Amino acid sequence: MSLITSNIRLGLDIKGGALLEYALVTDTPKEEQSTIADRVVEVLRKRLDAAGFTEATVEKVVASISFGEEVPSVRVRVQIPGITDIEKAEKLVGQTGKLYFADVLAIETSDATPGMPSGMAYEISKLKLQGVEPFWTKSFHYGKIENGVENRIWYYISPKINIGGRYVELDGSTITDAKALVNPRPQPGQGKFMVSLEFNRDGRDTFRDITASKSGLPENDIKKRLAIVLDDKVIIAPIVSSTISDGKAVIEGLQTIDEAREIAILVSSGNLPVELKPFNKRVLSPTLGKDIITSALWAGLAGLVIIMIYMVLVYGLMGLVADVALLYNSLLLFGMLALTGSILTLPGIAGIILTIGMTVDGNILIFERIKEELRVGKTPENAVDSAFNKVFWTIFDANLTTILAGLVLLYFGTGTVKGFAVTLIIGVLGAMFTNLVASRTMLVGMAGSINAARYVKATGGEGSDKR
Repeated sequence: MSLITSNIRLGLDIKGGALLEYALVTDTPKEEQSTIADRVVEVLRKRLDAAGFTEATVEKVVASISFGEEVPSVRVRVQIPGITDIEKAEKLVGQTGKLYFADVLAIETSDATPGMPSGMAYEISKLKLQGVEPFWTKSFHYGKIENGVENRIWYYISPKINIGGRYVELDGSTITDAKALVNPRPQPGQGKFMVSLEFNRDGRDTFRDITASKSGLPENDIKKRLAIVLDDKVIIAPIVSSTISDGKAVIEGLQTIDEAREIAILVSSGNLPVELKPFNKRVLSPTLGKDIITSALWAGLAGLVIIMIYMVLVYGLMGLVADVALLYNSLLLFGMLALTGSILTLPGIAGIILTIGMTVDGNILIFERIKEELRVGKTPENAVDSAFNKVFWTIFDANLTTILAGLVLLYFGTGTVKGFAVTLIIGVLGAMFTNLVASRTMLVGMAGSINAARYVKATGGEGSDKR
């Protein structure tokens, strides 16, 4: 069984995972903290769904009794299946995810925070009148080795961007889409991955004005650079050479596809409304005992074997076709679970067992129709062809309604309900394919082996109706 599931991600109930509990870093009253926690749960749910952890549970915990600072009365609990690396889980969940664009006023290389840049007093005073003070911040890749050299770059930035004496702000709230991609034309020495960003109408207009202003500056002006900042770390600060009016931007220079995906998820899911402080993080054991899981799997296998034996006993040679279709659908189902990175839970196993019955059900409809066509005197080849033509829409409609129900569960459900919906939808689609394509191909090939005389006799009351 471990061989079958080696490439499939398993849920909390089967494999366990990571538990993270966070306190909200805020001075607001407890009543307002509950509302803030709801927003945090919504953002974290989006992040985990986008990362493929649809089975993860995110919940607000409100205790009527305070246990002091160590265990806050309002907190957020996250359980992520299949992750045993706590740091990886915390990196995805705990980051604020605040993205914004900023003016670059100075760049330095240093092991510590640089001092005030020279000649910046007048610029700083203008920014202070706008209610913002520039600050030094590290590169997103600070401390990492790039091209054999440790990154020690600092940027002096201002979140308010100067456009010909007018100051504007542009942040992640104006971004409607973020996708991780492979950079087809990476700069020499930079990473080969990027994140594409798409703005809404307001963001598009602001970004156009910013790039129009910066593209007109002299080539040696530091302000020609525009910094893209995530959680106060500069991901990249490219030189703006032309006006960008199509409402799209890219974050280049990312080292790995995982890094690009992480940034895309953080940006697209939105900013957390408050900072989160972890106070409990540990690895979880499976919520179900090994014996229960093993029993469920063996029950599914036993059901599969019993159905296969029954089909051979009742339908003979055509029953073998049903058995092959059944095994083929099971292979397709597990293959798609592995390919899509879907998480398998105990309700998901129930969905798999349900699709076994639905695969057989379609074949039974086909076989009974073939028998009826044979009884009216058609040749086996014509009987197979006619049977599939007549049952096609019956099988299609029956499976389509089940798929629609599964889509409703997938859209509105959470956690294990989604796991059941995923296996149900994949299984039903596989059942349709195996019934209408795989079974038909096999039956057409073996039509000459079907004993038509047996069914002709049955209509006249003679002989047996044994298939």
